[in-house]
Amino acid sequence: MDTDIITFLRLNYSLSSSTGNIEEERYINKYNIEVYEVQIDENDKESSSLIGKVDVKLFLWELCIEDNYWVDDLFSQLDHNELGGLLFDYETNSFKKEWQEEIDESSNSNILYLDRIEILPEYRGKGYGRLITKDILLRLNSSYGIAILKAFPLQLEASHPNPSKQKNEWNTKMNFKQMEQDSNIAKKQLYNFYKEMGFKRYKRSEYFYLNPAFQNPKLDKIDINELS
Repeated sequence: MDTDIITFLRLNYSLSSSTGNIEEERYINKYNIEVYEVQIDENDKESSSLIGKVDVKLFLWELCIEDNYWVDDLFSQLDHNELGGLLFDYETNSFKKEWQEEIDESSNSNILYLDRIEILPEYRGKGYGRLITKDILLRLNSSYGIAILKAFPLQLEASHPNPSKQKNEWNTKMNFKQMEQDSNIAKKQLYNFYKEMGFKRYKRSEYFYLNPAFQNPKLDKIDINELS
């Protein structure tokens, strides 16, 4: 990389929430994040390119408790039955014991769900995924008690959501077919990626989690110098 050029990432966060008749929408904050690679040359001229998109959801469980909203309704209405069943005991309307122990450490029962992280092919392998994930975890640090994700390779999905023209154009640029197609190899690569950031695997599932209340040396060592 040209030493006269300064390169960094800029993440534009867009938050959406809802009020009104769709009750469950009150208990989730949706973050759509656009990721830009920004370069400043020796003449201080700045240029930027859209290189990635991220979807994050913050489940506001503390607000659910306050409103006596039933957790199975929340996750079923939002098409996240698997995640809800993983975390909660629906009969008691509370976290399962193993998760309650994690939540107690942070004194915050909201759940940060890293839904999708997409980076264009020409920008992969530069450490950007780690930088993006760290920015999200730290920027929303005070908002959640547990961060969780399903480590399933995007290229192995049977189909991709939002079949709008704009989304199709983005999917074409993403070139999913160029990514590793062997499911065992692809999953191992993704699992290792999150383990290297300090995420823990939940039993033998595809879910990984992180508690912000604990020190995370693996996450701490990730910094902007990885761009140089």
